Amino acid sequence: MPLAPLIYLHPRLYQRLINYIVGAWTVLPSALLENFFGVRFTVTGDEIDHSRPAVIIMNHRTRLDWLYFWSALFRINPWLLTSEKISLKGILKYIPGAGWAMGSNAFIFLERSFKNDSKRIDQLIEYYAKVCVNYQLLLFPEGTDKSPGTTIRSKVFAEKNNVAHYNYVLHPRVTGFVHVVQKMRKENYIDCIYDVTIAFNDSIVQTEADLIKLGVASKDVRFDIRKIPISELPTDDQELGLWLKNLWVEKEERLRKFYGQSADSRQLDKLSDAKTFDLTSQNRVFQILILLMWIILTIGWIYFFSTSNYSFLFAFITIGFYVGLQVIFHGSEMFISKIGLDEWRKRSGGDRQQPENILNGTLKHD
Repeated sequence: MPLAPLIYLHPRLYQRLINYIVGAWTVLPSALLENFFGVRFTVTGDEIDHSRPAVIIMNHRTRLDWLYFWSALFRINPWLLTSEKISLKGILKYIPGAGWAMGSNAFIFLERSFKNDSKRIDQLIEYYAKVCVNYQLLLFPEGTDKSPGTTIRSKVFAEKNNVAHYNYVLHPRVTGFVHVVQKMRKENYIDCIYDVTIAFNDSIVQTEADLIKLGVASKDVRFDIRKIPISELPTDDQELGLWLKNLWVEKEERLRKFYGQSADSRQLDKLSDAKTFDLTSQNRVFQILILLMWIILTIGWIYFFSTSNYSFLFAFITIGFYVGLQVIFHGSEMFISKIGLDEWRKRSGGDRQQPENILNGTLKHD
């Protein structure tokens, strides 16, 4: 909220600061998972380049996959937490605090209506390409997590369309994926696809409710990442959709092999040149420092709201601001991207400044 004036005064600077703030916040839940819940992460495969625009696709086994993935990104390169964007269910934007932060960070919220969703996707990708820096957009092509209910619906879909029923993934929805990739191609804003496979080597905790109410989380989470240059993907919409379907056939087979092994020797099959990304001692110290910072800030906010005469006014203005943006503009992300694009169009000539030059290399850290 204190940064709101920058939306008008300097959209690029606003988004850059929000990237850093939300990126630092995402370290908090990943630190809690590892240090308090005892979750172990194994991350292998190709390195994700935070300085180049890309799409990340992943199977959606639980509703916590995006949360676990933050720990994977932190292992690969902590700066990825400042450049990752996520496509989420639209209802999540209405969560007070967290939903507003994700909207301010220009996440894409989908309402399951492609007519409306395509407009949101187009506006935000154009905003990324013309106003912001190079991001990596995380998509879950299955559209939802693999719960018992969605598994039944996927089986019905398979029988109705005379296709194979999957035991470890859901059938991907190709329309949204194709639209995102083709829009990013149009904006010259995509270098590659990162195909991520997530698997669990112990009990699977399905929802946020289990994590919060029961205080439990999956203890052994595996990720394998494969980089696919955009030049290797078909340019035709129908062929691109078929490419995704075939990729999911391969993913089903990889997971079948994984879960067919004994628990003490399970490994996701990986390429011969795959890297293993461990949490370095330097990054662990950084993780703990960020955790302590947020604990101190939380205590400070509690003190402010319990003692300040202005706390109610601050809360009232903040709630009014974000609720107003949701009512008028259908979300803070749509408002912020509109202002940013309007400012870009007003610049003389409308020339796009290359994203990698906007920060003068400040994000190019190893």
